This record gives sequence, structure tokens and C-alpha cells, in this order.
Amino acid sequence: MQRINSALSYLILLGGALTVALALYIVITTYSSLPYWDGWTQIEVAANGRSPLSPAWLWEQHNEHRLVIPKLFLAVDLLFFRARQAFLLTSIFVIQLMHLMLLSWSMRALGGWKGTLWRAGTGVAAFCLFCPTQSENLTWGFQVCFVLPPFFATLSFVALLLYGRETRQGEAARAPRFLLLSILAAFGAAYSLAAGSLVWPLLVAEAAFLRLGRRILCMLSAAGAISIGLYAWHYAKPEGHGSPLAALSDPLGMLEYCEAYFMSAWPYYGTPGHLLLWIVVAVFFLALLAAALPSIGRFRPFAAQLGLTVMYCVATSLITAMGRLNFGVTQATVSRYQTVALLGWSCLGLLMLGGLSLAGERMRFLFPVAQLSVLAVFAIGASRAEYQVLITRGHAFAQRAASAALVTGMADRETLGQVYPEKEMFAKTVPYMRTNRLSAFSDRLASMMGKPLNSTFRPADPSECSGALEKVFPVSETYGDGLGPGLRVVGWAKDNKRNRIPSAIVVTLDDKIVGLGAAGRWRPPGFDGFVAFSPELAPQAEEKFYAILDGATPSACYLARLYLK
Repeated sequence: MQRINSALSYLILLGGALTVALALYIVITTYSSLPYWDGWTQIEVAANGRSPLSPAWLWEQHNEHRLVIPKLFLAVDLLFFRARQAFLLTSIFVIQLMHLMLLSWSMRALGGWKGTLWRAGTGVAAFCLFCPTQSENLTWGFQVCFVLPPFFATLSFVALLLYGRETRQGEAARAPRFLLLSILAAFGAAYSLAAGSLVWPLLVAEAAFLRLGRRILCMLSAAGAISIGLYAWHYAKPEGHGSPLAALSDPLGMLEYCEAYFMSAWPYYGTPGHLLLWIVVAVFFLALLAAALPSIGRFRPFAAQLGLTVMYCVATSLITAMGRLNFGVTQATVSRYQTVALLGWSCLGLLMLGGLSLAGERMRFLFPVAQLSVLAVFAIGASRAEYQVLITRGHAFAQRAASAALVTGMADRETLGQVYPEKEMFAKTVPYMRTNRLSAFSDRLASMMGKPLNSTFRPADPSECSGALEKVFPVSETYGDGLGPGLRVVGWAKDNKRNRIPSAIVVTLDDKIVGLGAAGRWRPPGFDGFVAFSPELAPQAEEKFYAILDGATPSACYLARLYLK
């Protein structure tokens, strides 16, 4: 049995590592330097003449949140990295890695987990923290605000547990640093997202559970009161958001919202068998967890950490429901919420694995059953991974198409609306971006606008690519001084030599680059579609379209021409 358990734990650890690798693949292959939706605030604030580091801006509400710490990340990306999003996306991935390392370390340090149990636990944590169902948080730089609070919550809980351990062991000199770290992490959670304030009452409850004394209870309560009081100072209810009291008057609606919040993390949620899935998961998982409960006390400090984290995740779903129930239950299934939901499932899974591994002889057979169940979930998740990758590829194409439209100078509402719905924002930000070479205007292709094609790309043999133009759509709108009318051209292109899609499309007039396009649009049966943009075409003028093929030296392969009689 021991060999079977060990082999299964290695498979779980491998599954977790592969999930981390898949998440990294998604981050890299879907990268775009262009902000997405709320991410435009980092450029808009500067375009309006305000400092992205001004206290007033950092404290200003964003919906119901005070994003002081995430806005610092946005400011660093703007001031030092030209708002190219790479710093933000790297930060998201690194924060999740740090969260994984913290959980894995606490398994050993606070739970005493080693060998088989530690490997299985680390694999489960890796799978949940990097599962691609949270795709928005892997592809959208602004979402640093969604991964910070869970990390800070875990750090705060762990630090207070360490403080309790050090004080009991008589390490009076070392203990205060852990208390300070716990309080600072709680402040970090509170000022990363509104739900982060939930850490404070849980910290007080943790201090009471650990019997840390009245002085510590008062200190934590006072710090929490100050944090929440400051948060509420000049707070204004966001427009369009529902009333928390109205949500509380609909307990069944709240329950349904929270059920969707957590169950949408499971593969095949929302299919015709959704109710059956919910029943099977609930019965099987709760049965295993009930069998594990008697043994949880044997790794008590770590079990307390996991229990606190589960309560934080459940409370987060409840407070989200209070503010968002008026948007409908479907809103609870958005992928950005899965970071919290998956963390909750991870902690429940760890409680189950830990308890069953330490159960009595009559119950020991349940530990390999639990590991096999975890591997089954991994396998089902892997079967859905391609679907998640397709979602992220669609998001990436929308980002790259919008970048091409902006750099070309096209006021294309349909394309730009995919990354931000209000054209007034583009009228403010695009001239500022172009002047300061921010975001898409700092890309390599943007620097080639107006230059001869042959001075920037090596000519490729026409047989290396294939493609055609399919439709031409005139665009007549104007957004301020930065964006105006032109043409949106839809077609398809393929890199025949490497059997993949081109990295980009360029449009030339008199052999000078005047327009750009993005490749990778879904067009049955594959992703070989493209959309390209060019200025308005004068009579008798001829534009040529080229596919950019990656290689040791990028080359331009002729596709087709557009001629206006």
C-alpha cells in the first residue's frame, strides 16, 4: 500500500507541475502589450495630467474597491515599463508561485507533512492555484488585484500561527516580527480588493483560537477597526451595483450565487448534468472529508490555516454576492472569481488528504482512494484544457487586433470595443500613448510604420505562405485627434513552411508600411483568419498585404493586393 500511495503522490505532483507549465504557456502565448478594460486606468490617469503615484489617485475608489497596492503595480508598469503589461502579467504569475511555495512550506513547517503526503498536497495546491479556468487572471494585467488578496490572507494566517508557536516556545525576541508581518499582510489584503477586509475578523478569531491573550486580541481588533474605518471614509456606493440589504433579503438567490461561484470551478459545470455533478461531488467529497475529520487534529496548526482560508473564500463569495447579485447568478461564474474558488477547493482537498493519510488502520484504504479521485479530477480537467486555451487565444486575438487598429490610427468601434467599450477614453489616451510610445506604440511593428518594407523585413518566397483577402469594411468614425477613418480588411493567411499562422500582417502603399493586422482569428476549420487595417485608399491606389513569418530573420511574404478603381 505504501508503494502505491507513493507512486500516486508522484503522479499528483506531476499533474500540478504540468498545470503550472500550462499556465505559463498561456501567459506567454497570449501576451499583448495593450491594456484590457479596467487596465486602461493606468494610462488614462496619466493622460489626464495626474500622477499615477499621487495619494489622491491611489486612494480613489475603483467600483467598491480601494486598490492602493494594485495601483502601485500599475504605476510601476507605466513609469518603468511603458505600460506594456509584461511586468503585471509576470507579477501575477510570480505571486501565484509565491503562494504555492508558502502553502507547500507551511505543509512541512506547520503540518509536519513529508514524503507522500507532502508531494500529494503540493500537487493539489499547484493544480488549483494555476488551473486555467481562471484565465482572465492569467491574461489580463490589471487582475493583479485578484491574486494579491488570497496570497496576503494566507501569509497573514501563517504569520500569526508562527507568532503563536514562537511565544509558546519562549522565543520572545523572534515572535513580534511574525505579529507585525501578519498585520501588514492583512492591510495588504484589505487595500488590494474589498474582500481583503474579511481577513481582519478571521485574524481576531484565529488569535482567540490560539489563546494569544487579551492584549493581542485588542491589538488585532484595533488594527482591523482602523483599516475598515479608513476604507469606509468617504466611501460612495458604485453606480449600477445592487444594495447589500436587498441581496440579504433574497437568501436563496445568495445561496445560488455562491453555489455557482464555487461549482463553476469544476469541469462540465453548466452542462445538462450539472445538478447530478453537484450531487455527486457534494456526496463523495463530503463523505471523504467526514472520514478525515477525526485525524485533522494531528496536524492542527496547518489544519487551522486551511480552515481559516476556507472561511475567507466562503466569506468572499458571500460579500461578492451581496454586491453583484443584481447582475444575475451567471455573473458568479466569471473566470476571475475562480482564483478564490479554487483556493477554497484546494484547502478542502488538503484537509481531506491530510486527515485520511493519518487515519486509523481501518480507514487507511481511503487515502489511495482520495489520491485516485484527485487524479481523476486532474484527468477531467486536462480534457477541458484545450477549451480553456481556445478561450485565451480568442482573447489574445482581440487584443492584437485592437493594437493593430490603434497603431494604424483606425477608429474601428467593433474592434476597439473588444478591449474597452467607451470611445471617449481612446480619444484621451491614444495621443498620449503615441507621443510617449506607450503600450502598443512601443512595439517593434509600431516603430516600422512609414518605413520601406524591405528595410525592415527580408523578402520571402511567395510559396512560403498562402492566403487571400475576403471582405473590406469601410470605417468612417473619428475619435478625437488620434483615430480616424480607414479600412478594415478580413482574410486568411498561413505560414506554409512552418505550418502555423503568421506572427502579423503588414499593409504597404508604394512599398511603405501604412497599416498593420493581427493573425490568429478563428475561421473554420482553424485559426488562420486575420484582420488588417489601413488608411482610406485613394482612387487608382494599390495596397499590398504581406504575412510576417517568424524565423532567424523575420520575413515578409506577399499575400494579395487591394486596388480601388
